[in-house]
Order: sequence, then structure tokens, then C-alpha cells
Amino acid sequence: MGKLDYIIKELETCFDGKPWYGDSVMKKLDAVDWNIVNDEIYGDKTIAVLVQHIINWRIFVIKKLQGDTEYDIIIDELNDWILITIKEEEEWEQLKQRIRQTQKEILELLAHSSDEILDKKVPAKNYTFGAILPSIAQHDIYHLGQIALLNSGRINK
Repeated sequence: MGKLDYIIKELETCFDGKPWYGDSVMKKLDAVDWNIVNDEIYGDKTIAVLVQHIINWRIFVIKKLQGDTEYDIIIDELNDWILITIKEEEEWEQLKQRIRQTQKEILELLAHSSDEILDKKVPAKNYTFGAILPSIAQHDIYHLGQIALLNSGRINK
């Protein structure tokens, strides 16, 4: 198994497989009651905002894999943390569908790549895809922990 194959497997496992640490991204998100996704327990980082943030960075990776030199996210600026509000269950389902779509797009783009992409420079950045591709799952897991805490705080009340 090559390095890229390993990264793809990690992306699949963390997103909707059976990761070693517990629930996958989608299993955890599917367990969240949409009625609490806007609750501000620790500032303005609600479950909905965290999910949108994960999507934003996944879109960044997609754009860069497509060769986009213009698209960018500036940390802690508007397109990094979008303060969204979910008004009905259908909107929560659509948000979850958007994250699923980013997973599909990333995997499709990587399916046509080889380990050589890992040494390729990310367009308009000073790092390679070898640095950013493994960080997708790491970023998802980091925020998944926050989502789990926000969700458990509501379940235990």
C-alpha cells in the first residue's frame, strides 16, 4: 500500500468507517439532534458552525486539488468560521449532505492520483499535498471532539 492509499483509507475510516477512537464523523453527526445544533454553550462555536467550518476547509482542499490558485481561506476570517443558523431539520440534513459531498469529491480527485501528488506543491501555498492531505482527517477528528462535547452537554441535561 502506497502513502496516498494509506491517506485515502484513513479518510474513509474516519469519515464513515470504524475508526480506533470511537465514532466516525458521520456516525457522530447522525446522532446529533438537529434541535441543538445552534446552541451556544461555549461562545459562538455551535455544532452547526463547527460542521460548516469542517466543510469550508474540505472545500479548500478540493479547490487546491483542482489546481485553483485563487481560492483561499484566511484563518479566523469570514470564510473560515461562518456563523450559520439551522432553522429546521431539513437544513441540518442539507448541511450533513454537503459534508458527504465534500468527502465524495475529495475521494474522486484522489482516486485519479498517485503518491507523486504528495510531493506536489499546493497551488499558491508554501507546502505540499503531502502535508495537507493527512490533515483533513486530523482536522475532522479535532472538531469532532468539540461536537461530541457540545452534543453530550445537551444529552446529559
